[in-house]
Amino acid sequence: MKLLVREATRGDLPVVVSLLAEMDSGETPMPLSRAERIFREMSRYPDYRCYLGFDGDTPVATFSLLIFDALVHGGAREAMLDGVVVTADRRGYGLGRAMIQEAMRLSAAAGCYKLALSSNLKRADAHRFYESLGFQRHGVSFVIPEVAAIGSAASDSGAIMRGRLTVAE
Repeated sequence: MKLLVREATRGDLPVVVSLLAEMDSGETPMPLSRAERIFREMSRYPDYRCYLGFDGDTPVATFSLLIFDALVHGGAREAMLDGVVVTADRRGYGLGRAMIQEAMRLSAAAGCYKLALSSNLKRADAHRFYESLGFQRHGVSFVIPEVAAIGSAASDSGAIMRGRLTVAE
């Protein structure tokens, strides 16, 4: 199988949403109206794109790539890879490898000093796959799963005022 990767368009969103729902089996696909809003927001960033991979005429894979200038490392460019999925019945044929290599190529062409991604701890197979491509475990990832609720509570307590953080006494 050979993979052709191209930038996704608004018309591709139903397939992209369906592929992304395969990342965690049993996940309900995102409503198309919400995906369209997010896709419009992504287009506001100069280098934030969603890509779709095809085996022949069949869409079988997707990923998003954000390339940005950072204030660290002398302003070096970085790339962040997200939403990496190959449809279940096409895994194991080298399509994921080809897709990641395209993300690497795009990142290198943009002058990025690194390409990073994060992956849920439960995805051991994906971790082995990424390591086989040269990715190295780096640092520790931390998340606050309910950040909206925390932010709202901080705002209600007066800890956040007009974009400035104050320390509650």
